Amino acid sequence: MIYTKTGEYAIRAVLYLARQPREKLVMSAEIAKSEDIPAHYLAKILQRMAKFGYVDSFKGRGGGFLITELALNSSILEIVERIEGPVINLKCVTGLKECSEEHPCPLHNEWAQVRDRIFQLISSRSVKEVAAQYAETLNKEN
Repeated sequence: MIYTKTGEYAIRAVLYLARQPREKLVMSAEIAKSEDIPAHYLAKILQRMAKFGYVDSFKGRGGGFLITELALNSSILEIVERIEGPVINLKCVTGLKECSEEHPCPLHNEWAQVRDRIFQLISSRSVKEVAAQYAETLNKEN
């Protein structure tokens, strides 16, 4: 995809949390198991998400994580860029060192259209909206 494993895991974790009952504390181990994410890696991602206010973290027995309103109202793009930095690969899709409007590669114009559509897609809907659509899809499957 267009982002690293860290970004992918952050998305999967935040969407998992968004599909849970609002006041349910969720252990990182539950998220890791459900989403098939390495537990130690997820713990670091959740720490970063807590630092940026996307999850609330509660320690100790009965602790866990809750998604925040900030995360629910943020786009996938906002969360991933906060966790890992810019996600849209502006490099040439063919790997050329110099590819620009002035010196385009053979795929430049098509890649720009695809890149812009991906950017629009992951920036236009909130986590809450994406999670609701995902939950609806899961319900249809069951």
